[in-house]
Amino acid sequence: MGKGKNWRVVHPDMGSTQITLNHGLHAPGQEFTQHYHDASEDAIVVLEGGGAIRQGSVYTPIAAGDLIFVPAGEIHGTVNTTPNMARLISFQAPPDMALYRGERDTPDAAPTPENGHRSNVQVINMARSGPVFGKSVEWRSVVSPHKGSVHLSLDYIHLNKNQHFTHEPIQTESIYVLKDGGAEVTSEAETRVLEQHDVLFLAPGDTFSLSHTGDEPTTLIYCWAVGD
Repeated sequence: MGKGKNWRVVHPDMGSTQITLNHGLHAPGQEFTQHYHDASEDAIVVLEGGGAIRQGSVYTPIAAGDLIFVPAGEIHGTVNTTPNMARLISFQAPPDMALYRGERDTPDAAPTPENGHRSNVQVINMARSGPVFGKSVEWRSVVSPHKGSVHLSLDYIHLNKNQHFTHEPIQTESIYVLKDGGAEVTSEAETRVLEQHDVLFLAPGDTFSLSHTGDEPTTLIYCWAVGD
């Protein structure tokens, strides 16, 4: 959809039913077509570079480390307005099946917001979001039902040397993305090494332990579907 390179990472064809993850790499000037989701929420994370969220003729700047929360029904697209490559990932809950059928890919007839519409799209710096207390590592709540979402929550996690945590099982699908640094994940007596941008997709009830590795801080993005 749109220009650039876009990949499906977690999607309905591989069995996800509650949450999806897409990955985009966009050169300077490339645009992901404006569109909307009837009943799905988007959480778009800028991993590298920057650009703008486009809503009609309005361009709101975004940069690495930002999250863009898009409620259902809000028209939005992304444009790389910088001279460098931009790398973004986007979580969505529930999956918008029209998007996967190609019905949103209409660059010649892209929707635009109506006159007088007040956008509810939010641009949030993840590292500056409010903390979650009682965690063994630095843990910040970026998007949640307490902050206005309906279908998804997203947290930002920072680990320093020798720090670790355990993912307690929940009753919905969830996804972790290793943003920076390194980590080891142990689940059912199996240990695997994670590298930058690796993804963990968890079914309801799954659990694991994660430990920091390497000399640099480790940061992760954790997004999950909100149950009914």
